[in-house]
Amino acid sequence: MHSVAVAAPRRPFAGISRFRLLLVLLAGIGALLVLSACGRVGSTTEIAADGSGTQTLAVTISEQDMDSIDGGAATVEAVIEEHNPGLTYEGMEKDGTDSVFTMTLEFSDAKDYAAKAQKALDAGELQTTAEVTFTPPSPPFASGYTFTRNFSEKDLTRWAVKALVDDGKIADAGEGDIDSALEAGGSAVSVDGDELEKGWAEDGADVWTNADAASFESVSVVTAGAADAAADSFTRTITYELPRETYLDAKDDFDAFFAEATPEGGELTPAGEAGTTWVLAFPAGSAEQVGTWTDAALATSESTFTVETAPNEEDPFLVDTRVVDSIECSVACGHYGTLSQSLEVPAGFQGDAAAAAAGGTEEISLEGGPEPQIVTRSYGFTAVDYELTIDRDGGGTFEMALSIPLADEEVVTQDAIADFLGGDAERSEEEDTAVYTRTAEADSSEELSGALQKLGLEGLEGPPQVEVTESGEKSYAVTVVMGTGGDVAEKILGPGTWTIQGDGLRPTSISSDEISSASLGEDAITVKESHGVWMTFTAERTGLGTGAIVGIIVGLAVLGLIVAAAALSFLHREKIAGLLRGTDTDVPASSDQDGPRF
Repeated sequence: MHSVAVAAPRRPFAGISRFRLLLVLLAGIGALLVLSACGRVGSTTEIAADGSGTQTLAVTISEQDMDSIDGGAATVEAVIEEHNPGLTYEGMEKDGTDSVFTMTLEFSDAKDYAAKAQKALDAGELQTTAEVTFTPPSPPFASGYTFTRNFSEKDLTRWAVKALVDDGKIADAGEGDIDSALEAGGSAVSVDGDELEKGWAEDGADVWTNADAASFESVSVVTAGAADAAADSFTRTITYELPRETYLDAKDDFDAFFAEATPEGGELTPAGEAGTTWVLAFPAGSAEQVGTWTDAALATSESTFTVETAPNEEDPFLVDTRVVDSIECSVACGHYGTLSQSLEVPAGFQGDAAAAAAGGTEEISLEGGPEPQIVTRSYGFTAVDYELTIDRDGGGTFEMALSIPLADEEVVTQDAIADFLGGDAERSEEEDTAVYTRTAEADSSEELSGALQKLGLEGLEGPPQVEVTESGEKSYAVTVVMGTGGDVAEKILGPGTWTIQGDGLRPTSISSDEISSASLGEDAITVKESHGVWMTFTAERTGLGTGAIVGIIVGLAVLGLIVAAAALSFLHREKIAGLLRGTDTDVPASSDQDGPRF
């Protein structure tokens, strides 16, 4: 059996008397109290109706706290003078035994205030971007003022505490004590002498207000015209949802707002007697005008709307549209109202073939804000006509005619389309449409399948399928399984129509049609609204096929040559015989000429 000795742990403070332990604890508590706060800072912010004003910072240090600062008040003043990041030092005064150091920050507006405050935040090494808003009354939405800022009095004076700590002027204080050295005091904000009430903080910012607010429940902004950005002509429709009781509480103010918000040439459709929806339609205008009109329509400023287009760097059939739709709706939408923004574009704008075929328009949601949102427009072939002719050997011909509007072709360019389809595509024009035609021809089913595959057609799980099987006397079963695939299919935005006929064959019935859109005509099968076929049909033999006809024509030509040669030989038989004997067989001109003529 083993025995293991383990040293007994010593109790904390073992060997220290209770009296000495008490002294250590009291000293620690005293140091904690000294470092917990060296003073407090409060502020008053007085603002004029035009947004200018002054924030006054008062740092109060008690006599006891001042004893922990090496050099006392003189040291504090020296630090302020040396490290001041742009505040105005108004001096020190006594309030009983307390020392009060006063600094002010004057500003001309909210932007100026934020810019000057930023210098103080940076000096205190805070990672905060100063933000300030000042919202004056805006009937019918607000009857008073609202002021917000996302920094505190402590934030604006941290630089002074940090300098005292860094210079070792506060006894036993280190980097970790900077933020606890000053307590937050009172903070008041007034406009034209009327004090604002401090409300709940929003998004990290403190809020002061004396405004009674009213707002729309929702605002929808829909802009059309981006499809032809070069024209710089846009229309915008704004739809407001406003509770009836809110409208009636400030009816005159809302009516005046709507009247002022309607630009010349625009149209306002008010809500009915019990309705809640107002619709404001702008007239056609430039992007800049749309932004200006939006400012008035939403009681805001600096609304921006721009649209720029450029070809996609990777795909000539794509055009990137960069849209900036920046709208600030804090006044009209209030705290709880919602703002939605969208573009109205032609259906299928982004390449939805079914939507493009249906026509009409669609809306593309926008995120809004100052950064551009890229909306990619797809161009492609708006219709395709397929014509397949099959002979009894499974060979035949195929023709695929792809149509694109001339206006779209100009965007994509003829060269890009030709490069995409291949050098064998032939171009023609029909009214306002360019047609690119590709063809294939083969003598057998296998060869035809390969030729079709080169044009971008596919079968179910491999190459296109064309099979012709003799099913009885002068009767055949024909199976066709193929459809447009790959890159070509991606560029087709419109419907497709197939015409399937025979060469020496005539379709008589459709045995199966997996696409369910085939119809049998007198001499051909038609498949509409499809870019593929999957069917089996029966066909009867009719006359001679093209190959047989060509063979007959060639045979007849050869036979004709033989007959012609025989006839000539008969007519000139004596001359031919003479040539073979080596004598002149010409008949003499008169009886007194004996022998050949030389």
